[in-house]
Amino acid sequence: MTRRLMNWAAAAAIALLGWTSTPSQAQEWRGWNIHPPDYPVSKGMDRFTELVAQRSNGRLKLKTYHSAQLGQQDEAIQQMRLGSIDFAEFNLSPLNNLVASTQVLTLPYLFRDVEHLHRVVDGPVGDQIAAELEKVGIVPLAWYDAGARSFYTRNKVTKPEDLKGMKIRVQTSDLWIDLVKALGANPTPLPFGEVYTSLQSGVIDGAENNWPSYESTRHFEVAKYYITDEHSNVPEILAVSATRWRRLNDADKKLLKDAARESATHQRQLWAEREKVSRERVIAGGAVVTDLEDRSGWSALMKPVYDKYAADPKMADLVKQIRETK
Repeated sequence: MTRRLMNWAAAAAIALLGWTSTPSQAQEWRGWNIHPPDYPVSKGMDRFTELVAQRSNGRLKLKTYHSAQLGQQDEAIQQMRLGSIDFAEFNLSPLNNLVASTQVLTLPYLFRDVEHLHRVVDGPVGDQIAAELEKVGIVPLAWYDAGARSFYTRNKVTKPEDLKGMKIRVQTSDLWIDLVKALGANPTPLPFGEVYTSLQSGVIDGAENNWPSYESTRHFEVAKYYITDEHSNVPEILAVSATRWRRLNDADKKLLKDAARESATHQRQLWAEREKVSRERVIAGGAVVTDLEDRSGWSALMKPVYDKYAADPKMADLVKQIRETK
């Protein structure tokens, strides 16, 4: 790890040396993205780089390296903080240990729907969390969609009690483990690549994810019952390195923010379209979907989770602001 950090620091120093150009000279930026080029996030980032190039008359040249070409997410976060990656699109979960306030957006059953989510992150709450992230070297410019996550199982589930005793695959996260425990199920952390065979063999009884992931991994073939409990709807951030950001003039900062927000509108539309297509594909493939209109019985079981993760006054205030957002 020490050697890796030294390499990142050296790369950051080289990047800074290359940044001594005058404002009229072209600046070449490197961008990180974990997703393949045809993914809605990737297309959103491509729109961002196109808009920046157009509006700066080619002076700001941004290139996104898709498919984790510049390393995995934890590595990319460190590289951005050191200044050797200039912009990126990150999931919030790996940022939870860096900035505690990001955890509030991962709390279960917090958002009423995707429109409520957008109003929250595009408003004062999003600005507060962005300000905290900037302190650790990451400057969010816009919020992207990553979809609502729901449970899918080998046996039909229509209410929380049906999950009791089931082995449910979760991400390696204390919050996710506690969420599943609160529903009476047995959380089973597993690498994502092992979920299909584990469902197929009965090692686990279910998992949870969004529509595109459920469809693209073909998990619907081995766990055909999907219930739209939408326990999580965690947004992602399109961000730039604070090292780059602090060297920009106000006009270029506005240019980048405007382009990022326009790209977010584009990405959100693409995501909604992809969700619809994925849902149609899994139903055509034999999946049985239970649509929930009332999630109050599910959210009522989350008190232990909120007592543990939102008891701090600052977190409690953010939760209050989110719930009061109209």
